[in-house]
Amino acid sequence: LTPEFQHRVDERAELSMQLHLAFPKMAKPVVTAINGAALGGGAGLAIAGDLAVMAASATIGYPETRHGIVAALVMANLVRQVGRKAAFELVALGEPIGADKALALGMVNRVVADEDLLSEALVFAERLSSTKPEALRATKQLFHEVADLPLEEALKRGREANRRMRAFRKT
Repeated sequence: LTPEFQHRVDERAELSMQLHLAFPKMAKPVVTAINGAALGGGAGLAIAGDLAVMAASATIGYPETRHGIVAALVMANLVRQVGRKAAFELVALGEPIGADKALALGMVNRVVADEDLLSEALVFAERLSSTKPEALRATKQLFHEVADLPLEEALKRGREANRRMRAFRKT
């Protein structure tokens, strides 16, 4: 590889990583709508949202190994969402799965008829927008903070968030 090409490869990898990190850092929840074939990086972005709605005929998968590469940037999020065994099967075999299996694995929140995909995703968004913005922002932040912490540390963070929110409500 030439130094210029290597620089571009490195830049793209960094941008992709930062994109995946942006989802949990956003103050507002992200709702994704999965239609058609969401594969590789597209599948990674589809499940990176906080809530996901998938069309019944859609598929999702990580075919990178079939092309001689690794589903590297999507793996960390995938393992956290579906567990070790299921995630390894998805990235090692590279076989796409249908909407019902994606739902069973916890990759998506809802499977809907194809023609209802956008309207159902918007229903999620509307329901989220009807909540108190401060509480929703704090909920999302705490959720991502505690997701992978040991129980005691997660409970301590929850206690501190509870104190902040109760104090906030009194002012």
